[in-house]
Amino acid sequence: MTRRKTPSSARPESARHEHGLPALKPLRVLVAGEVILDRYLWGDVARISPEAPIPILRVQRREEKPGNAGFVMANLRALGADVSALSVVGADRNGGLLREIFADLGIDTRSILIDPDRPTIVKDRMLGSVQAAHRATQQLLRVDEEDPSPLKPARERELIARVKSELRNCDGVLISDIDKGMLTAAVLRALIDGARARGIPVIIDPRRTEDFSIYRGATALTPNRHETEVATGMHLTDRVAWRKAAEALVRKLGLEACLITLDRDGMYLAERGGKDTYVSTVPREVYDVTGAGDVVLSVFGMFSIAGLGFSSAATIANLAASIEVTRIGTEVITREDLARALSPAHLSYERKIHSVDELKAALERERRGGRRIAFTNGCFDLLHAGHIQMLAFARAQADLLVVGLNSDRSVRRLKGDARPIYPAAERARILAALEAVDYVVVFDETRAEKIIRAVKPDVLIKGEDWRGKRVDGQAFVESRGGTVALAPLLGGRSSSATIDRMNSKPRAGKGGARSGR
Repeated sequence: MTRRKTPSSARPESARHEHGLPALKPLRVLVAGEVILDRYLWGDVARISPEAPIPILRVQRREEKPGNAGFVMANLRALGADVSALSVVGADRNGGLLREIFADLGIDTRSILIDPDRPTIVKDRMLGSVQAAHRATQQLLRVDEEDPSPLKPARERELIARVKSELRNCDGVLISDIDKGMLTAAVLRALIDGARARGIPVIIDPRRTEDFSIYRGATALTPNRHETEVATGMHLTDRVAWRKAAEALVRKLGLEACLITLDRDGMYLAERGGKDTYVSTVPREVYDVTGAGDVVLSVFGMFSIAGLGFSSAATIANLAASIEVTRIGTEVITREDLARALSPAHLSYERKIHSVDELKAALERERRGGRRIAFTNGCFDLLHAGHIQMLAFARAQADLLVVGLNSDRSVRRLKGDARPIYPAAERARILAALEAVDYVVVFDETRAEKIIRAVKPDVLIKGEDWRGKRVDGQAFVESRGGTVALAPLLGGRSSSATIDRMNSKPRAGKGGARSGR
């Protein structure tokens, strides 16, 4: 078998991005497989239907995103790769919408064929929460529209012709096979044999089937536990079984590697030559497993194509999947997500510090999980007991707390040129280290109206001394159904008072106490 070659654009494995993330030059990846339009209807459930024993979902928001192979493409773009799509959509509105989404993402769509004989695959998901009980959002129903019959011969030949054209310009191939008729045996063979002829990797997330021989000659497979059990006839109950199954697939299919994803048990990687690696799961609170397999294919595939060792690529993919399952629905994993998760454990609190754009994306995910958001803001220069009490009060008002921190420039405008005592970077780290604080964001304005509009909190917290006054952002928060809560103050505590006391104390000098050396 032709060995895969390392693309000339890849940097050596020793090159690292900050926090240990490999730094790679641009890659071009061909992604083949069924693209799906994932449509989400979000809302809340307040009552049961009088017509049948089913919940009534009051829809508040709709989202449309690319799924399966389309989600793989979106993740690759977020990780910095150039992407070409090889797929089929229907001659319908949904197919047109998918092509528009891909174009907006910068994905090359010239090899997405339009087939008037089959509909674009659509998955409609209804997600709701019982708001009165503050219960987390969950899927209530999924409705699929699809035609899983194999492509007609003429369309199959057209797709294979596109395969030959696309392979000339890519560094590697990722295949997402969900067995919906596009990836026929002939199309798979054209992709695998074509990639072998060029010496480039082809990595496949396989369908559930008893016959994995359709993938013979691929570089690597990433089956899940159940797919592996069906294909091998083995029960994957322990590490011995994981090793036997993975090694059997490598041997029988002529693979270079097989990465079995084992949900709660992590991943098991077998490589040609006998090298095996167990990657334990990263402890997370799981909200939704949707898209986790696609994330593994995206991350493991991209870093493998770039020339990173399979074991290192699997470790990063495992981390990416652990992030994905904490989010409701499919959410792309960015390089920033991975870099933050790879930061040293003793700096884990720094993961709470976000830019405004990062924070908005993070809070959108929190809302999808049904969590309510509290917000407070201030200079927080010389943290004292009054701050601690106020922040604890603020956190108790909702499921998570966002703290808006005045920048150095805005502190000077508010407090004078002698302030702040500590720069914003240090003040942010101190706040982030507190258990009560979930997110910290620095803002540059002297007033908090703009950052409050970005955060969209459910509860806005100010000190008791604001009673009877109009608070920045109050009208906006209340217009969205939120509330303002006033925190009790701890008398005699303030940063300014502390600084005044420090400045008024006599300093040791001539005739004063001498400090020991």
